[in-house]
Amino acid sequence: MTTERKVSFNSRGLNVVGILRSPDTSATNRKRAAIVVSHPGGGVKEQTAGLYASLLTEQGYITLAFDAAYQGESSGEPRGLEDPAQRVEDIKSAVTYLSLLPEVDTERIGGLGICASGGYINFAAQTDVRIKAVAGVSSVDFGQMIREGVKDTAAASPASAIAGTLEAAAKARLAEAKGEEYAQLPFAPDDPATVPDVYPALYKEAADYYRTPRGGHCRSTNRFPLRSTDLLANFDAFAFNHLISPRPLLMIAGSDADTKYFSEIAIEKAKEPKELFVVPGKTHIALYDDSSVVLPKLVDFYSKSISK
Repeated sequence: MTTERKVSFNSRGLNVVGILRSPDTSATNRKRAAIVVSHPGGGVKEQTAGLYASLLTEQGYITLAFDAAYQGESSGEPRGLEDPAQRVEDIKSAVTYLSLLPEVDTERIGGLGICASGGYINFAAQTDVRIKAVAGVSSVDFGQMIREGVKDTAAASPASAIAGTLEAAAKARLAEAKGEEYAQLPFAPDDPATVPDVYPALYKEAADYYRTPRGGHCRSTNRFPLRSTDLLANFDAFAFNHLISPRPLLMIAGSDADTKYFSEIAIEKAKEPKELFVVPGKTHIALYDDSSVVLPKLVDFYSKSISK
């Protein structure tokens, strides 16, 4: 049996709440290696991040899955704000928290990001050399998605569209400052049945995961303030991925994922050692709760990089 406890740590003045999991003494000896697990945009630590954290702990790793600032049980106003700088700082602060634990070997800390956090974990590791191994599952550069939508799909946006988005974000900022109701956006459609068939599978699948008992959680509200878009629009998750080397990078994506190209970009921008691992027949959201292929790959990756 693994053990888990709720913990909290400071991240740029905000209180971040996480679940620290420790393996049973009978688990494989991973030499006190630990993994920070960061959730998708709009998610919370109890969803896919918590699943992968729990499974990795069963495999012998200490794990820390946490709610990003402004989200879940963590502090920060306005609620739901998606601030890439803060998200990256949360990851770095989680590494600091683990580094201060006597049961963790500071030279054996890895990172795992899912969806938007696949971008954030890459960005964090570019300059935080304490992250000794970097992995992303169904990764997305949220900044590029805000600028362009989902490439080569009905949700793709012309370059001119970002101007309208930023104009709306400016108005939302002013409304918030005046104490007025301000615009918010959904991360996923609220009802899978209302998603038009011409939209990429990602949208219907996201609604099916987040807005149904499959993956829904009461603290995953599916809303973020519109002004998040002016924080995200010039965020570039993978531009400096060459700085991760010589630490290893693993990007995992489904062969049928609308977002697979993000993992390809991450690998293209990186230096060796790097690997793109494609799971046949799987879509973006499918990898959130189907770990049958992903988990063995992650365990192999971390066993060779931070616990050998």
